[in-house]
Amino acid sequence: MKIESDKVVRIHYTLKDSDGNAIDSSEGGEPLSYLHGAKNIVPGLERALEGRIKGDSFDVSVSA
Repeated sequence: MKIESDKVVRIHYTLKDSDGNAIDSSEGGEPLSYLHGAKNIVPGLERALEGRIKGDSFDVSVSA
């Protein structure tokens, strides 16, 4: 199933600062759930997730 608008998406993530230090992570816990296309997460991350499929792993940089 492809990530697209109006789909509930669950992702595991690790948020890092500009030096590569982990600030927050879902590792060892429940994934983050959100409704794709409803502007509930950072817009740059939502755009990067569009069209991805289950199991995809990737890095994305989102400016402040």
